[in-house]
Amino acid sequence: MAAVSGLAAWSAAGQAPSLRERARAVLTQVARGRSATAMAARGVRETFDEVGVVNSAGEVVVAITADEVGDGIVAWADHTGAAAPKGALLVSDQGAGRVAVFNTAGSPKYILDGNSGLLSATGDMAEMFPSSGETAPPGAVMAIDPERTGALRIAREPYDRRVAGVVSGAKDYRPGITLNAAGTEPNRVTVTLTGTVYCLASSVNGPIRAGDLLTTSAVPGHAMRAGDTAAGRGSILGKALEDLRGERGLVLTLAGLQ
Repeated sequence: MAAVSGLAAWSAAGQAPSLRERARAVLTQVARGRSATAMAARGVRETFDEVGVVNSAGEVVVAITADEVGDGIVAWADHTGAAAPKGALLVSDQGAGRVAVFNTAGSPKYILDGNSGLLSATGDMAEMFPSSGETAPPGAVMAIDPERTGALRIAREPYDRRVAGVVSGAKDYRPGITLNAAGTEPNRVTVTLTGTVYCLASSVNGPIRAGDLLTTSAVPGHAMRAGDTAAGRGSILGKALEDLRGERGLVLTLAGLQ
């Protein structure tokens, strides 16, 4: 059985390659070992230790092989081949398998691990809702629209008990899981249900410090510190995980309606 050269080198050095590195190494290895003429003609090459699938340009876009310790790996890429791995499936001889899906930057976004379950590179669960009125930017605080069933609009009242959550995606912090994402309605927003999210905030009710409860404010789409315990009941959208620097800005928030 032929060892994958990149993985063998990491193993000899006592290093653990990343999923991206393993996928790229496998795609490169199969590309180097293939017969360009045979693969271009047949689309698939099979040998004792590897399988490669090429596209019409002759680039290996799927590679299947095993490393020197017996772990199997399936790697796939876009039309450019090994330069842009898009995913990897690992099967260990100890029975723990992994399926990884990469983002456009080539980094693992989701990993389904046989031991640890579903692992995500980002930290919140969100859902898509119809939106009323003006476009809501990422980080905006949203409230239930009483005039349109199931829709949300930008919050603009202090201590609003119709608060629904925060629009996900500020600072390019994308949700790990998005519910109701297959809908086709126009003007929808992705709102964080639980987890961490960057939230637009204002110091209109005093400085926001890490640990403060946050509620809606009179500043459209912005949260403020919930200083009134009685008024805050039912209008809390989460807890600040950092201080607000300045009068307005984005604050990392642990989302959770109260």
